[in-house]
Amino acid sequence: MKKLKILLLFDIAIKMDPKEYRGYWSTPDWKTENDVRKALVRLGHHVIPYGLYDDIEPFLKLVRDEKPDLVFNMSEAFSGQRSLEPNITALMEMLGVPFTGAGAKCLQLCKDKGLTKVILDYHDIKTPKFVVFKNNKTATAKLMHKFPFPAFVKPLQLESSEGISQQSYVATPKEAIARIKFIQERYNCDVIVEEFIDGREVYVSILGNDKLNVFPARELFFKQVPESEPKFATYQSKWNQDYRKKWGIDSDWAKNLPEPMQKKLYETCKKIYKLLQIQGFGRIDLRIKNDEIYFIEANPNPSIAQKEDYALSASKAGVEYQELIAKIVSLSLCA
Repeated sequence: MKKLKILLLFDIAIKMDPKEYRGYWSTPDWKTENDVRKALVRLGHHVIPYGLYDDIEPFLKLVRDEKPDLVFNMSEAFSGQRSLEPNITALMEMLGVPFTGAGAKCLQLCKDKGLTKVILDYHDIKTPKFVVFKNNKTATAKLMHKFPFPAFVKPLQLESSEGISQQSYVATPKEAIARIKFIQERYNCDVIVEEFIDGREVYVSILGNDKLNVFPARELFFKQVPESEPKFATYQSKWNQDYRKKWGIDSDWAKNLPEPMQKKLYETCKKIYKLLQIQGFGRIDLRIKNDEIYFIEANPNPSIAQKEDYALSASKAGVEYQELIAKIVSLSLCA
């Protein structure tokens, strides 16, 4: 591969000078960024890290002055607002700067968990029944009267399981209304209520633009959670290691999938990937119940830390980490 000048773009929680980065690379919060940075350096590229907070001008100046061949895009927010993630890629599209991963249209689409389900349902992809409550709309028992319970209540556009707890699982309209109100007030956002699919939670990672490579599926297991309890990923189960250990929550390879089901799963995920216009790399989250596959949500630009699901799935398919990063770079230059 040709050696490139790559601007490694990520978001930061506080404003800081790039000279201060050195003390953060080894911290858990920068694990993914550091894994990617080291892989790019090992590939021989000249890497310019830049953390974006609440001022776009320094980024624009850096692009004008350095004229990078590529922006390796790991930004997920601007000024702490995840809703602005698509705007960053829209800006790069306007500047004509190549960047890795999904574009503005895809990111905006996948952030709306309701709209993605409408589109996929139209194309015969099974999705849970759902209803969306806008932040300025009060949920009432009448609106929830015919909804199938149990249900699952979560923010419409937030990610990384933010706003999801054990109280997200609701058995009655009254419980649903209380949770909707809580999320609207706490997070100041729209809310989606979904039919709860009590099945296997499976993650399928895909690499590519037109020609797609589907990696072996991962599954989320709840080894210490009682059989009678509903099982789903909460914010705690995703980010609190002590909580994960206590309840035996961890992802591993999805086993005992008959070949016809595995083929159907992978073909379904490729169809979803293309319909939602994901580019470069992405992960599809699903539930499998009674041999039926239900789409839950899509993750363009998922986490690619070396020891997390996406990279582990790639490695299982024979694509080791450095090669994976190289392929992501190549795909962005060919898009």
